[in-house]
Amino acid sequence: MFRQEVLDRIKVITHSCVRIGGEKVIYIDPVGIKGAPHDADIIFFTHLHLDHFSPLEARKLMKDDTVIVAPKSMALPCKLFLSSKGNSHVMLVPGQETQISGIPVKAVAAYNNKKPFHPKGNGWLGYVLTIDGTDIYITGDTDITSECSSVSCDILMLPVGGFFTIDAAEAAQLTNTVAPHTVIPIHYGLCNGGKDAPERFRSRVNDGIITDIRPEVYNSIVLMMYVKAFAAAAAVFLITYLLLR
Repeated sequence: MFRQEVLDRIKVITHSCVRIGGEKVIYIDPVGIKGAPHDADIIFFTHLHLDHFSPLEARKLMKDDTVIVAPKSMALPCKLFLSSKGNSHVMLVPGQETQISGIPVKAVAAYNNKKPFHPKGNGWLGYVLTIDGTDIYITGDTDITSECSSVSCDILMLPVGGFFTIDAAEAAQLTNTVAPHTVIPIHYGLCNGGKDAPERFRSRVNDGIITDIRPEVYNSIVLMMYVKAFAAAAAVFLITYLLLR
């Protein structure tokens, strides 16, 4: 059941980083965290890519008893980088349903059909969280799949940037299939979709579905990832060259 008060507690910090306030404070794929609030009761990770899994950002949010939730394939990096005395880890596989700190959670497969960026075999995830009777589905990085299309939810959050994931038109197609009360487009920015991606998306969404565009989503995170990767590769090349000359 859709509840406006639940929607009002959902904050998109940037990119795909979501905070859901309430009795339990929940974060999904934390990046771009300001300060160090250490207020997370639960942190969900959808997959291992650096624009979604940043241990440095997560540690700004963690308390002694924060629960870390992630795909089973991420068990080792979570153990290495996000373990502390008192906290616990819950590793899930696609299709699994459980309760975490009293919140019903369903893990939904998130993958590309043909693109190489998010292989199905990695077992990466989206999540359906039931909060105060409202089902919130955060798809993770995905294409249109049978698993995504069969989800029932009240609030949908999905990527619209394209290239790595579904683009605006495909995201609208998936939204119209799932038919939530409200949809929040995420995962778009300077190098994936551009600033007008959410409006291209909204123009294709059925009239009965409310599109809630959050301007905080737009970012240059993917561009900065490429810059850092290029700088790291250049540094390795230079060091190798200097050692071998």
